[in-house]
Amino acid sequence: MKINKKLIDFRHLARMPRRFEMTSFALAAVVALSGKAYAQTSTGVNGTDGKAGVDAVLPAVTVNAKAEADATTEGSGSYAAQAATVAGKTPQALQEVPNSVSVVSRQRMDDQNMTTLQDAMQYTTGVTAVPWGDSAYYTARGYQLGIEYDGIPLFNSVQYQLQLDLAFYDRVEVFRGPAGVMDGLGNPGGTVNMVRKRPLDTFHVSTETQVTSFGGARQTVDVTGPLNKDGTLRGRAVIVGSDEHQSLDGSRDKEAGAYGILEYDINPRTTVSFSAAHQVNSDSGFDFGVGGMSNGERLPTSWTQNFGPSWNYKRSVLNEVNLNLTHAFESGWKSNSTILYRHLNISATDAYPLGATGTDPYVQSYWGERNIQSYSSLGFDTNVSGPVHLFGQDHTLTFGANYSQTTYAQAYGGESLGAFNVLDAAGIPEPASIATAYNYYHYQQGGVYGQAHIKITEPLSVTLGAREAWYQESSRGAASDWAVQTRVNGKFVPYAAVTYDIIPQLTAYASYSTVFAPQTGTTASGGALAPQSGKQYETGLKGSFLQHRLNANVALFRIDNNDYAISDPDNPNFYVDAGKVRSQGVETEVNGEPLPGWNVYAGYTLLNTDYLSGGSSTGQSYDLEEPHSLFKLWTTYRFQRGMLRGWMVGGGLFAQSASSRSSTLYEQGGYAVYNAQVGYTFNKHTSATLSLNNIFNRRYYARDPGTFFSEFGDRRNAVLSVRTDL
Repeated sequence: MKINKKLIDFRHLARMPRRFEMTSFALAAVVALSGKAYAQTSTGVNGTDGKAGVDAVLPAVTVNAKAEADATTEGSGSYAAQAATVAGKTPQALQEVPNSVSVVSRQRMDDQNMTTLQDAMQYTTGVTAVPWGDSAYYTARGYQLGIEYDGIPLFNSVQYQLQLDLAFYDRVEVFRGPAGVMDGLGNPGGTVNMVRKRPLDTFHVSTETQVTSFGGARQTVDVTGPLNKDGTLRGRAVIVGSDEHQSLDGSRDKEAGAYGILEYDINPRTTVSFSAAHQVNSDSGFDFGVGGMSNGERLPTSWTQNFGPSWNYKRSVLNEVNLNLTHAFESGWKSNSTILYRHLNISATDAYPLGATGTDPYVQSYWGERNIQSYSSLGFDTNVSGPVHLFGQDHTLTFGANYSQTTYAQAYGGESLGAFNVLDAAGIPEPASIATAYNYYHYQQGGVYGQAHIKITEPLSVTLGAREAWYQESSRGAASDWAVQTRVNGKFVPYAAVTYDIIPQLTAYASYSTVFAPQTGTTASGGALAPQSGKQYETGLKGSFLQHRLNANVALFRIDNNDYAISDPDNPNFYVDAGKVRSQGVETEVNGEPLPGWNVYAGYTLLNTDYLSGGSSTGQSYDLEEPHSLFKLWTTYRFQRGMLRGWMVGGGLFAQSASSRSSTLYEQGGYAVYNAQVGYTFNKHTSATLSLNNIFNRRYYARDPGTFFSEFGDRRNAVLSVRTDL
């Protein structure tokens, strides 16, 4: 008899939150091995003929147990995630999470040719992703986003910073709204959780080759499988390399990266894993763009115009290691401990225009700069979670503690290079040297947290959470000692929510969370920024339909916040206090596989961001860069039969209302960008897709213009992708 080992892998059974008697566990093993049915009696296991032993066939007995939700998206072939870990420390069904959560699955990353975090955030509900040279910054609900790496929160580690290639990740989870209970002193806009690929228990090799109409090429190779006979040791290695020419003239990005992970089952209930990643990005000829004229008009230039000198260059080196230990107890409880170290080095020399010096708007003053940055981050989280049976209901408890620290060192120098014609910036001479001054910053945060999911009745549940948090920020100059800038001790962060299952497929919820986040920027005069504090109210409906193949949700939210800092429109890299502000709106999302072969994602956001006490600005928007309306769509259909079997068609659009970066003087009107795709599966091992992006060659700004800095969106382009799967 051929035995399916996967069906009798007791490691999976051990990880399920169930209560087994040993006789029941033994019975399940016998049934799995023999393919026969047996009944358990008070005296043992008997057959239907009344004889003891395992050779007699008995009436089947069903053992009911609820399996732990699985958040992994790889191999599902669907856009609909079944669960996420960003809302807690264990996988939780999306329908049960009383907050807005979106998941960019592995299938959607592949279909949309996503390679960077910016690509994923561009097509995530409610998120605005704005390019900044070779990096980006992200906002949602009127605020910047924070980040986790496999559930480990790192302070100030996503905005304007290089992230690892998406080839290394299974999914990207986005929790919108404050997540302070699990994250600490976090961002009110939400949290991004980047979840690594894990080893598979069968040997598997996949490759992807991409070429673009800009003249770029990209190659990835992904190898995984068991490394010993019994499969207790598993591994995975992913390598990626690219040489990409960009939409702007003379701009070129190169990348080389590798990721590896080993996973070992110490025993059937205990697993340890270790991973490491290394990535180098080199960007030449990149451009921060040009500002608008004093009357608010844009310079009439070519869409491909590069306003930076040809010697603009940036090199980033990112290293990351992760050690994780999990243990499943017989009671259904599980412990999870992770330590993460991340180091990023950046070296850049560049110049950009600051604005016209006279009556000719094309002649502008250029600022040259030399920037060396280093980010060293360490994060640790340990937690236990599991079921508790009280008063006839099953409840879930989670307790844990985490800590993170980031040391940021910067050597920066800048000088005026003189006035030049922005249409001939390539000829600007590179300065022989730019003197730099060193500054150092050290951020620490930690806390203990707990969360209880309490089942009141079968349809009604209450979630209560709390965190006791502390935070400290210190800084020093090249010749000065460390000085504490901000210290917060014993900050209590509460959370409360209620969910009600209207029907098994539809849940209503309401939640309350608080905001408290120190702010690390400074004003142009050198002043410190007060911590922001506030609260969020959210309510909505969540549904999981068609046997969990299709997810849908709608949410209403309001965030009231005090002392929120926004970018200074007149001074790069500085901030101003916006006072008391309010953001509120509606978010709705649908994603999944409503029919075999048809995947769809659609998200719509309506957002208002207003000053509540901004003097003459009261009632106006404090965040002009996030559009009032934002709609995102992507869908594919793979023909299942007939003459078109093997073919795939797809497409989508990104549409937003008017936005501006510094004032309505430079407002960009609403626009929409349409994309299309066609593909063919040659056999079970090889497929190809051809994508056409910005079909109608819509001219728009990916970063709105202001008095300085703007960036054009990509013009029409094509991407050919060939994938193999062995």
